[in-house]
Amino acid sequence: MKSKNSEKVFEYLKEKIMNCEWQDGDQITPEIQLSKELEVGRNAVREAIEKLVGMKVLVKKKGKGTFVQSRIIDLEFNNMLINTMINKDDYLDILEFRKTFEPENIRLFIKNANEGEYEELKKIYEAMIENRNDRDKFSYYDAMFHNLIAKGTKNSIIIKISDVLSSIMISHQKKLNVILGSESGIKEHTLILEAIMEKDEDMAYLFMRKHITRTIKDVLHVKNKNT
Repeated sequence: MKSKNSEKVFEYLKEKIMNCEWQDGDQITPEIQLSKELEVGRNAVREAIEKLVGMKVLVKKKGKGTFVQSRIIDLEFNNMLINTMINKDDYLDILEFRKTFEPENIRLFIKNANEGEYEELKKIYEAMIENRNDRDKFSYYDAMFHNLIAKGTKNSIIIKISDVLSSIMISHQKKLNVILGSESGIKEHTLILEAIMEKDEDMAYLFMRKHITRTIKDVLHVKNKNT
């Protein structure tokens, strides 16, 4: 049975590959360093790497390290679907979709998530706070927060869509964080989390919608400044 830490490492490695931070043939971060960066045990790191090796995404080279063997847009879903239906430049279109998609996910999370998922959501939120000045880690945990809400819905289609969208969003979010900082996002996630913990579907829905609406305004602001 996979541990939560192993899944955490797996998602982290997946994002690095999907966002093209690691290209075909690139050596990935060594196990010891990954263990320290993600604050997990070496076994969790090994387990995640072995899974990717088994999927033929990574390859181990004796005496050299672990390398990207096949950079793919998504590790679990159909490449053609993603490449033909979602363009990485359609950031505003994705946000408009999320404005409807994610608030509804919260309603299902509150209805279907187990206690462990509620606790994990709190831990991810705390990791966002701790890494508010590290744009890479903050963006990663931000995506994890939204992804966990999707997973808590227990709806396989929602989970797949969320995985695809969050992977595209991370690279854009990093750029936004450099310009706008993380404070607005933290305040909004605080309100979202509090409403979820109180199992207040209507307020959680409202706060999530406001969060994404504000993000859209920020993107438009940055876009207009650069044109």
